[in-house]
Amino acid sequence: MEVATKAVVHLSQQRGRLENEYMRSLMNFNFGRYQSQEKEPFGTLQVFNEDTLAAGKSMSMVVEENTEVIIIPIAGTLSFKNDLGKDLFIKQGQLQLFSAATQMSYEITNPLKNDALVNFLQIWLYKNEYPFTPHTHQFDFDLSLTNHLHKVLYPSNLHQRAYCFIGKYDGRKKDDYVLKNKNNGVFAFVIEGIFEVQDRLLHAKDALAIWDADEIDFEALANGAILLLLEVPCL
Repeated sequence: MEVATKAVVHLSQQRGRLENEYMRSLMNFNFGRYQSQEKEPFGTLQVFNEDTLAAGKSMSMVVEENTEVIIIPIAGTLSFKNDLGKDLFIKQGQLQLFSAATQMSYEITNPLKNDALVNFLQIWLYKNEYPFTPHTHQFDFDLSLTNHLHKVLYPSNLHQRAYCFIGKYDGRKKDDYVLKNKNNGVFAFVIEGIFEVQDRLLHAKDALAIWDADEIDFEALANGAILLLLEVPCL
């Protein structure tokens, strides 16, 4: 008898929301002033925010413990600075990793003008393995190569056993992801389009947290659909 996959759907409209006149943050898990019993972290994945910044505006962040900070632009180009002296740009098709030690900070700025917004994902992984060495690294990926997953992060770049994949798919294209560690879980987030993941229908900005699974099956239901998969230790 087949055992159903254990999973929780995170609908986009049910995310936490914090905003002011120049920024908006939509949160899948508890973060800052937003706290809910139903929004507990998923294993080592503690923060998964979709942020939007107005032109010329900045946001500054400080980590409270050793943290893998991952920044992925969805629309626009970002300016990124951190306590390691790095000052660089992050554009679409790039992933920025900052392995930040306790109390380290970073700043993200929208360098664009004429009311142009930037939209990006901000992801934090906690519970890192020791020893922890702060560093900054940028990874490129090419989504013009469609219908397969691009591996953009893996343990040799991190202080923990986590993986990150991104793929762009044509409509009705199917694929699967085999977990690297059967004790891990997978957080699937639809950046764009519509997917069916493990028999759950997910629209843009919906997510699915999955555990006790060896393999993840998915199908794109729209052309140009983009899926992000994070495999992380489940604590």
